[in-house]
Amino acid sequence: MVTVMNNDYVDVPEMMKLCGIVRRKTMQDSYISPAPTDGSIERKYPAQPNHPKQMYRLSEKTKSWKKSVIE
Repeated sequence: MVTVMNNDYVDVPEMMKLCGIVRRKTMQDSYISPAPTDGSIERKYPAQPNHPKQMYRLSEKTKSWKKSVIE
């Protein structure tokens, strides 16, 4: 997920498309739920995890890591 996301906010359907995942439950259970906990991604509406327009982007920590790995 980290390798295919850029610096913009994306919604779950777009994340699924980028990752090549078809089942929303798989995306939710395997990627979206654990990622904010470990600080990989951040929510657009952090106080409302189930916000109907929730979107996600890479955290600053992850952006730095990704940049160091690519260079």
